Amino acid sequence: MILLIVAVAALFTVIDVAWLPFSTVSLDPRNVSQLAKIAGGLLISYLVASFVIYRVGNDPSRSGGFLRRIANSLLIMVGVSALFLPLGFVSAVFMYLASATDAPLIDGKLAALDAAIGFDWLSFLQAANGYPAFASALVIAYHSLTPQIVLLLIAYSAAQRADRLLEFVALLAVSSVFTGSLMALFPTAGAYAYFQPSVEAFDAFTDKAGMWHYSELLQLRSGEHFNLFVAEAEGLVTFPSYHTAVGIMVVYSLRHVRLAMAPVALLNATMIVGTIPEGGHHLTDVIAGAMVAVVSILAVRAVIAKERYEAGQTEAA
Repeated sequence: MILLIVAVAALFTVIDVAWLPFSTVSLDPRNVSQLAKIAGGLLISYLVASFVIYRVGNDPSRSGGFLRRIANSLLIMVGVSALFLPLGFVSAVFMYLASATDAPLIDGKLAALDAAIGFDWLSFLQAANGYPAFASALVIAYHSLTPQIVLLLIAYSAAQRADRLLEFVALLAVSSVFTGSLMALFPTAGAYAYFQPSVEAFDAFTDKAGMWHYSELLQLRSGEHFNLFVAEAEGLVTFPSYHTAVGIMVVYSLRHVRLAMAPVALLNATMIVGTIPEGGHHLTDVIAGAMVAVVSILAVRAVIAKERYEAGQTEAA
């Protein structure tokens, strides 16, 4: 899993470095200091945890065992963060590079595909907006994704399940490759930008529903110079829906934790519905996001199965 995550991060890094000189996007110098702060924080956390383990040693007392467990959990969190954060940085840079294009947007084609399967985006928006309580539930669920990822990181670190954390980050890595490739090949602006509904049509949702990214996307597509500070980056991906992909992968990651899996599955099912009126996705985006999740899960499962098979062959020899 570690090799897979590093390989994906290296792939994005190579593409970013090769693409940046030919793009209107440049990296803000503040990125260096931000990365240095993060690296410093991880290093300090590692040193503190290592020192605690050294001082506690094999102390059999309850307090000694508690401190040792906390320190080991912190080491797991630091190790996984050291893989996850660079992956997030280089994939975010790629997202901006891929968006800085004048290639025609395909929102019209996605809307036509939705219509072909009987889905009317504006009618769905109007129906969802007509029930404020339902709309509020969709908004809350949609914006729960980042807290879910943070809680997953903390919970698995506390439980000292580095294997499950690494599997989840590997899923994020593989899905980011599929998502990045699709967004680069099929540029979109989102359903709100395409349909341009009146304010009254979505007043039960947030003011900038589905449009947080739009001004930056227009600037990137204008051909003007864009100075990117990754800490302030917006999510530019509309096709496929990455919220959908990650929501499914979070539930998959919790398959061994039955008590948490059921409520999270309900929350993320609500979130996936919310990607349409709050996230501004076409239904086709959501379907594509679900396909990305399934393919990513199958790919990571195949890697794990191969690793276990090779380990079994080694033991047999």
